[in-house]
Amino acid sequence: MRRVVPVREPCPSLPEAKKPRTKQRVFQPHEMFAFDTETTRCGKKELRSIQFSFFEDGKLRNVVYSLKGWFNQGFKVKELLKGQRLHSHGQTFDLHADATHTQFGDLGVLRAKAQHFYEQLVYGGEPKVKRNTKGRMARTRRKVKRCAVAFNANFDLGVLADRTTLDPEFNLGGMEGAGCRYQFLSGKRIEKDAEYGMNIEVLYLGAFNVPFASKRGEIWDVMPLARNIWGTHNLASVGKVVGIKKMVEEGERSFRYAVLDSVITLAAAVQLSDALVEMKFDGLPDRFVSGATVAKDMMAQHYTPFYLTQKQHEFVWPAYFGGMTGCLDMDIMREPVYDVIYGDLDGAYNASAQKLNVFDWAGAEWVDAPKCRAIVDEVLANPSSYWKYGSLHLKVQGDFDNVPLRVGTCGENGTPSGSEGLVWASVSNYETTMSIGDYLHSRGSGGHGQIIEGLMATGGNDSPCLFKMCDKERKKYPKYDNKGNRIEKNFVPNTWFKLASNTIYGSFANRNGKHREMSGKWFNALVASSITGAIRHAMWTVNEASDAYYNDTDSALTTVEGFKKAVKSLKPLGIGFSNKTNDEIEGCKVASVAVIQGSKRYAMMSEDGEFGGKCHGLGSWYVYHDGKVQSVAHNEEILRSIWAFNYPDVFGEPDADMMELPVFHKFSVRTKVISDRVKEYCRRRYDLRLSEMSQYGKAGNFGLLSPKIIEGKIVVEVAFEAEEARDLSDLVLKEVAYAWGRAYDKKFDYKNLKRWHFDGSDVVDVRAVANSQNIENQTVLTDGDISVHVSHDSGGA
Repeated sequence: MRRVVPVREPCPSLPEAKKPRTKQRVFQPHEMFAFDTETTRCGKKELRSIQFSFFEDGKLRNVVYSLKGWFNQGFKVKELLKGQRLHSHGQTFDLHADATHTQFGDLGVLRAKAQHFYEQLVYGGEPKVKRNTKGRMARTRRKVKRCAVAFNANFDLGVLADRTTLDPEFNLGGMEGAGCRYQFLSGKRIEKDAEYGMNIEVLYLGAFNVPFASKRGEIWDVMPLARNIWGTHNLASVGKVVGIKKMVEEGERSFRYAVLDSVITLAAAVQLSDALVEMKFDGLPDRFVSGATVAKDMMAQHYTPFYLTQKQHEFVWPAYFGGMTGCLDMDIMREPVYDVIYGDLDGAYNASAQKLNVFDWAGAEWVDAPKCRAIVDEVLANPSSYWKYGSLHLKVQGDFDNVPLRVGTCGENGTPSGSEGLVWASVSNYETTMSIGDYLHSRGSGGHGQIIEGLMATGGNDSPCLFKMCDKERKKYPKYDNKGNRIEKNFVPNTWFKLASNTIYGSFANRNGKHREMSGKWFNALVASSITGAIRHAMWTVNEASDAYYNDTDSALTTVEGFKKAVKSLKPLGIGFSNKTNDEIEGCKVASVAVIQGSKRYAMMSEDGEFGGKCHGLGSWYVYHDGKVQSVAHNEEILRSIWAFNYPDVFGEPDADMMELPVFHKFSVRTKVISDRVKEYCRRRYDLRLSEMSQYGKAGNFGLLSPKIIEGKIVVEVAFEAEEARDLSDLVLKEVAYAWGRAYDKKFDYKNLKRWHFDGSDVVDVRAVANSQNIENQTVLTDGDISVHVSHDSGGA
């Protein structure tokens, strides 16, 4: 029997001012080369061809190495690029070029030649080691001449390398986390006076595991930059932006298909670099990781940070929590509620930060208990004064009926090892720090419990408000004119300032490292906690006024009358609360009926039968339907059938044929754990020799996992084609729907049918919550959170 225990995450390192780094040059078009690989479709994803595209003397060159006989059509490339030109800051590059093609009869020779050429392009033929004037062999400290560019580089590097070594404890320039070494063993050459060869070491950064190379230029994955700036999720959509069609219809055995992939990648790198320069990006395009990169660059240019002392940092930290989600009334869970509105705070993080004036903060000062009490009384008497004191954090002790707490799970006599989420709970004998926003709704004994001392921000920073700056700048670049026509030139700047505005808060809250114990450059516990505390204060103002059914960070499900009360209750705070039911059900203002099953698990239906819903816990499941792999969580027809299966009286009967579809998972190798498991699955399935296993578990390899039931236990089988995964699976959609429908979140004490109650002495120290890449779970059909956090974007059509 598992139990839920209140936990406390360790305080991250104290942020400190750092010396500015020496500014580096942005790679120019002639200092880049793009590459792309074609592989077998089997589990090995074995190299069959590699294409290189680069500029030399102002002209495009395409070089292709392939295994003999791989390409069977489409050898005329030049005609497809006739009239195509690439413009970059006063330079014009003619793309009207053919390709040189060299074929090899042996895979080992192909790999060696490909690695040689890769190294030659990166380092301009300079050896890694050569004999010096003293006759000794010494490292050359060679410099990168051209930056290697790929779309989904993790896959292409894994294909090109002989071996990949995934390391969960990778350390790169002071950064820690999961990483990889791509070993180019075939390309290693030792001559009398020189030695050639390279290994590429990367740290995986961001939600999409962007490979961040130890040496700038050895690899640049343009996929995250294209995804964020252009909204393109594969190479075909990138091709549309750069004006070069990906030859999807010709297939991977077509020579033109292969060459144009690398040309598209090169054109994307050039155009994306130019776009960032035009946006006055002060960083390096090849070091772009995520949308947060935009906010951090803007902060570096315009914001002067302030730093807490160690004592202040540790004082504030226990008060920092993220968004709170879940049902607010256990009695209405899994029961239909009627005439429901989905309401949302206007701007939430943006609005709260502006009203708190966080960019005016220049430090923090201690506040004694009597003054803290006076401030609390003033805010209670005059709610509009909240923003004046919104940075106040209070050290308190006593019994509290409504406080945010992190929780973890463990065995009956065990101790949790990590944090697994947030709950609202009552706590006795509790001493902690709370933001004033949480404290106002804590319902402590004797009023609000005993206040010991406080800490509050001080003003005096002359930095501009970046939220206001982003809003102002974005309005200058509307995406559409008054007639609804697209204004193409405005799309990038509009997206740019939207990205910055959406990720500024995240920069203040950014933590790094395997266990998220290293503060990011802009991390500030007081700023981050004040912003999220203000949002929770606004949401509890909504809850107490409207008797809301459900919260999701900055939104709530309410009755029609409750929505009106919520809007009115927020007026003293100057924050709007808008009806966003249309976001869930297109064209709907009031849902006829809704069911709340748990945290991020709710569904609504309009009077005319239109459906919308959330389904946390189903994100890892896929089916083969209508000739393609489809996500259970993102296909509305499938999702509706799952809700209907569990609540037929509300949503009608499910599609019987759909509920019989076999289910499976996707995987992409990014960690050693996944690599080892995939190798073991393949060894078992294909009866491999140990020497063959490593080819199946290389970084970037991807495929499908089908659950098999053997002797009552779930055993995973690996597959690399959708039809195969479907045929291997022993589980069908209705079985997943059944288990998901009976899973519970951790928001309530369901055993005793009440809210959680803990004693302050119950709280234990654990590691910070972190994403994992678990792909096999023996309790997969009973675990409420069965998402495996894996994804793959192969850059295909």
